[in-house]
Amino acid sequence: MRWALLFFALGSPLGAVPGAGHTRASLHIETPTVAPGQTVWAAVRLEMDPGWHTYWKDPGDSGMATRIRWQLPPGFTAGEIQWPRPEIIRIPPLTDYGYHGEAVLLVPITAPDRIKENSVVLSARVDWLECKEICVPGKAELSVTRPVTGSPTPPAPESARFFAAARSKLPSPDEDPYAFAHKPAAISGALALFFAFLGGLLLNLMPCVLPVLSIKVLGFLKDTGAAGRKNAWLYTAGVVASFWLLAGALLALRAAGQPLGWGFQLQSPVFVLLLILLFFILGLSLLGVFEVGTSMIGLATFSGKTGALSAFFSGALAVAVATPCTAPLMGPAIGYAITQPALQSLGIFTALAVGLALPYLLLAHFPSALRWVPRPGPWMITLKQFMAFLFFGTCLWLLWVLGLQGGVNVLSRALVGLWVLGLAAWLYGPLRSNARTEGGKRKWTGLALALAVLGVTTALPRSTRHEIQWETYSEDRLAQARAEGRPVFVDFTAAWCLTCQVNEKTTLSTRSVQSAFKESNVVPLKADWTNRDPVITAALERHGRSGVPLYVFYPVGKEPILLPALIKPNDVTKAIKGEMK
Repeated sequence: MRWALLFFALGSPLGAVPGAGHTRASLHIETPTVAPGQTVWAAVRLEMDPGWHTYWKDPGDSGMATRIRWQLPPGFTAGEIQWPRPEIIRIPPLTDYGYHGEAVLLVPITAPDRIKENSVVLSARVDWLECKEICVPGKAELSVTRPVTGSPTPPAPESARFFAAARSKLPSPDEDPYAFAHKPAAISGALALFFAFLGGLLLNLMPCVLPVLSIKVLGFLKDTGAAGRKNAWLYTAGVVASFWLLAGALLALRAAGQPLGWGFQLQSPVFVLLLILLFFILGLSLLGVFEVGTSMIGLATFSGKTGALSAFFSGALAVAVATPCTAPLMGPAIGYAITQPALQSLGIFTALAVGLALPYLLLAHFPSALRWVPRPGPWMITLKQFMAFLFFGTCLWLLWVLGLQGGVNVLSRALVGLWVLGLAAWLYGPLRSNARTEGGKRKWTGLALALAVLGVTTALPRSTRHEIQWETYSEDRLAQARAEGRPVFVDFTAAWCLTCQVNEKTTLSTRSVQSAFKESNVVPLKADWTNRDPVITAALERHGRSGVPLYVFYPVGKEPILLPALIKPNDVTKAIKGEMK
């Protein structure tokens, strides 16, 4: 470690940007130059404060894997992250996998066969979750410049030692990276089954499941006797089938060598968003904004309609809402399940399902227990409305998760989508009910459906693969890019600036502007003035402006060009092509 400290203290040529929280990130390239066709190794180094940790590619029962989003010159490609062996981090009842102290993530970067520039800039945005007693999201914009040479050059001794040390912490090629990770699940099969059953039983009390279970208990007040027992078994079948579906997906991912764990599907922003939309629309229904029949999964009991399909999908809904939660004893049981052959794994998940469904099944067969439940009355409406706020609370938590996964833009789209979906529910509810003719009802239904589709499509996350990869504005980065002989485009913007957001959607997100940036190797810098920033304020004043938006293009070797506040795609492309004075 001493050599490493000396290496960084001397001010190495490696890029380094300190983090603002409890983790510092830096970017390192193994060789001092880059040659055409060469595969160079990059390393993202995370240094955590004592007691804090970041996460492995499979974070375990909680947490979030560190993500690296590369911004590379045209033709360059980045490979998969090579993860060092993680530590097992126990926070009972959870078991996580991650790193204390330091983690070095290696990534191969391949250069194209031809490179026109004399130097290249390799940039990356790194997002991580750092945890101690609390968890805090962290991020860093990292960048390193390397000159281009005709043939590869060997790494400096310090760099060679640094990368050799990082490679020594990687799992060997014949080593199962999950074998050591799941060692703590060294429990017997019988004990794992018992833990799974108790975990499933306790899952009923978790905040994710309790609202759905409460709704089913209310359903008992209407369905008793043989009909109630039949619905209970159908509900159980829905729970078991859904857990088998989850187990099948986990086993398939394991066979494909993918990272997995309980709630793995929540790693998908699309799945998280769909859960948010579902819970939001269920909450509106419970508040009485609109009423539906059996098409609303599992809530048909409120509308007086029951059916086999409704009972079955109520079980599926219970499993869907249970996946964000982990009950006590579930961690060891699931850890055991995903290391066992398929049949044993299926048995563990079946025990979980039986535990989750058992209270409903017992109440159906022993209706005398229902005497502890108050008689039907107006209180049911009050309780139903209260349940809506439990769903909305779950929505808030999932929105937080979505924000961590996709950033503020994805979160904003979700909120707009929810607003449109809420408007659609209102049109389908009061306005449709008050229509005097069938034609009027059909009109409001059609409009509500159209708005619902618009809300869902608006909320869905968009791919950012082809979007401009903005770098954070700084005087140093601007000067560095101009010294490298690259044109620079600076977007002075703010989240509260409506004109800025319109320009971003109508101009800066267009394919013509994105292509012009890429073809001319423009360095895009975003000066975000959402919060007070004296550096950005001073930059605005230098250009004679006191607010945003402001768009400045810096041609190579020429004076900067100020573009209009209401910017059009042609304004940008003409400036880049030198057709604007």
